[in-house]
Amino acid sequence: MSEGRTRAPMKGCPSAAGKAGRRDIGRTAGRGSTRRSRLRVVAPRPRGRKRRLPFLVISFVLVGALVFGVVSLQAVISQSAFRMQRLEQRSTQLRQSYGDLKLQVAELSSPERIVHEARRLGMQLPDPSKLQTLAVAGIPRDTTVTRASDSPSFALKRQLGDAP
Repeated sequence: MSEGRTRAPMKGCPSAAGKAGRRDIGRTAGRGSTRRSRLRVVAPRPRGRKRRLPFLVISFVLVGALVFGVVSLQAVISQSAFRMQRLEQRSTQLRQSYGDLKLQVAELSSPERIVHEARRLGMQLPDPSKLQTLAVAGIPRDTTVTRASDSPSFALKRQLGDAP
């Protein structure tokens, strides 16, 4: 650039307006040296778009992943709640069914019903003179002593009475 010409100042850069004047001062400032200054005005970089774009992309991806995670978690919790409700209903049904079956077993195993069924089928207690007892050699499996009057056959005999 020639010394007589000056550049127009750049927009938005106040330091550029006095550039020509500083150049002249630098050349004439000391002992007549013609040394040039290495400093120069640089136009500012357009900020924002280049730096903002990766931040926005990462932010949207992160927020999207978090929203997807929360929605998925809510769906899993809802499914678990529905499954838990079905299991509780099934448990209540099974408890009711178990109670009914337990009552049915108690009714069917009652001594009165067994006596009634035995009489209906024509069964009767044997004559004591025809009853035979067998002695079995060996070690008995059950070593507990029980009274004969506590055995089930005597409970049945009490229900039937003494009649043959």
